[in-house]
Amino acid sequence: MSKIVAEPINLEEPDLLVGNEIKPLTIQDLAGHVLARISPNSCGWSHTQLLAIDIDSMAPDGWDAYQGDQWIGSSEI
Repeated sequence: MSKIVAEPINLEEPDLLVGNEIKPLTIQDLAGHVLARISPNSCGWSHTQLLAIDIDSMAPDGWDAYQGDQWIGSSEI
């Protein structure tokens, strides 16, 4: 199942969005080729906005997602 994992699911996990809210979202295929780079709006990214992006349609064979240098999700999870 494809998933952006930026939001923590418990208190022990870090929120990967913190500090990266204004960085562009980069979608790469599993070979590391950039398929899309999406800039946030003027308020920055929210978890809801990230989850609303249909990354699977951009990269049906698999993907990794980054905000700046921070990995935030993958189709391989």
